[in-house]
Amino acid sequence: MLCNFLKPIKIKDKTFYEKEFSDSSRLVMAGMDFNFRKYNLKNTNKFLKFYELTDKDIAKTYQKHTKNVVLNPHPGEYYNVDGFVTSSTPIMIVTADCIPLLLKGKKRAALVHAGWRGVQKRIYFEAINKMNEDKKDIKAYLLPSISKSSFQVGEDFMDEFKGRYGFRNFATKDKVEGKYLYDLKSFVKFELINFGIKPENIFIEDIDTYCDTRFHSYRREGKDYGLNAIFYIV
Repeated sequence: MLCNFLKPIKIKDKTFYEKEFSDSSRLVMAGMDFNFRKYNLKNTNKFLKFYELTDKDIAKTYQKHTKNVVLNPHPGEYYNVDGFVTSSTPIMIVTADCIPLLLKGKKRAALVHAGWRGVQKRIYFEAINKMNEDKKDIKAYLLPSISKSSFQVGEDFMDEFKGRYGFRNFATKDKVEGKYLYDLKSFVKFELINFGIKPENIFIEDIDTYCDTRFHSYRREGKDYGLNAIFYIV
C-alpha cells in the first residue's frame, strides 16, 4: 500500500514530518532542514524543544548496520545498536537512504534502522520478537528511503542474499552490464508478510530520498552527507 502518511510541520522556516497516532504517540522524521550528524546536540535540542524534550530525555543510536535491538532502553546514547523497542522512553535513529521502520503494536513499538545489511540480517524479525505482541496487531510503517529506480547494485550485493527466499524477484537488470535496480522496500514488505504481519497493516511512504531533496541522501550527497533523524515519541 503506497500512501503519504507523514504530514509536514513547520517551525519558522524549517519543515519536518509527523504522524500522530490515536494514542497520542508520534512518529517524526526530520530531513534536509536539519542535520543530525553525530554529536550535533545543539541542533538536536533545538528540534526536540518543539516536543518539550531534550537530548537527555531520549534513547538514541547512530547507524552501525547491525541487527542489535535494545528492549526498554533508558535515555542515553547506545553504541553498536540499530533499533529500540519501547513502551515509555522516546527513541531516535538516523538514516541517509536506509529504511527507517516503525513497528507499532498495542503495548510496545519498535523503531529500527534497516539498511541493506540490516535487511540481510533481518533486524525487523529481531525487533518483532522482542516486542512480544500478537503479529496480527502490529502495524509497520516504512518511512522515506532510497527507491528502486535509484538503488543500483551489483552482483556482489545480490550474492549477499544468495538463497534468500524471494529476494531476486525484486531485482530488475539495469541497462549497465552487471548491474541491477533493487526494490528493498518491497522486499522488506514481502518478508514482513511472510513473518506474519498482515498486508493491510503495512504502510510505505512513497518518497525516494535520493531524488527528493527534502531529505538527506548518502548516495546523492557523497562523503559529506547529512543524516535524517527519526523519532518515536510516546
